[in-house]
Amino acid sequence: MNMSLDGISGAQSIARALSLLKMLSQHHERGADLTEMIALTRLNRTTVYRLLCGLAQGGYVERNEVTKRYHLGLNAMQLGLTAMTRPPIVERCRPLMRSLARSTEDTVFLIVRNGDFAHCLHLERGPFPVRVMTTLTGSFRLLGLGTAGQALLATLTAEELKALYNRHAAEYERNGMTENRVRKIVERTRCDGYSTGINLLIPGVHAVGVAFELTEGHYAALSIAAIASRLDEKRRRNIAENIRSELNENGFKVFPG
Repeated sequence: MNMSLDGISGAQSIARALSLLKMLSQHHERGADLTEMIALTRLNRTTVYRLLCGLAQGGYVERNEVTKRYHLGLNAMQLGLTAMTRPPIVERCRPLMRSLARSTEDTVFLIVRNGDFAHCLHLERGPFPVRVMTTLTGSFRLLGLGTAGQALLATLTAEELKALYNRHAAEYERNGMTENRVRKIVERTRCDGYSTGINLLIPGVHAVGVAFELTEGHYAALSIAAIASRLDEKRRRNIAENIRSELNENGFKVFPG
């Protein structure tokens, strides 16, 4: 059976179209023009243009007629929103999150990377009477501005990290995150095997985060937050190791390995 998208046939066409959508999701806020998409995909101009036209006809891509830049279309967003009502990753992670919440008695958060942002999909509350809520289910935060987001930053290449910072330099700087500080956070996270948030979002609250691979090249992170007196350096290391162990036992590839 021959499947086509504006003259480009077969599974290769589907893979290329999905690749374009993924790239646009990472540049959705600012958008990307045709020249940038060609550079990002390393495909020829005709192929990229035909793919974008086909995706636009289906409502998965939109072109701003003023800026000439492409963004995700409403249908692409609707697919994502529909999936978020019951994402499979939540069902897979819920048992291990409950186990961690019971053993640590603290709140466990599941965060996925969504373009340039960390998206909270789910949380499990531990039984400790003082509960820490550093984020809420459904909320978005720029990568690196939260503990799990810092763990996800460490999964980026140097080129991806620099491009991310350049896109959001103003917001990072407003939060005291210089480019040099971001690089040091990434280096420390890779060295330790987990990220550490000390008074990062809420004064008197500490947290640890561990990134893991969902599918090849796609990452999520689990973080645990508690009042500072419950998360000294020794307990942070212990909890990070507990998270890594639970993820490994449930078949996830932890980053860094």
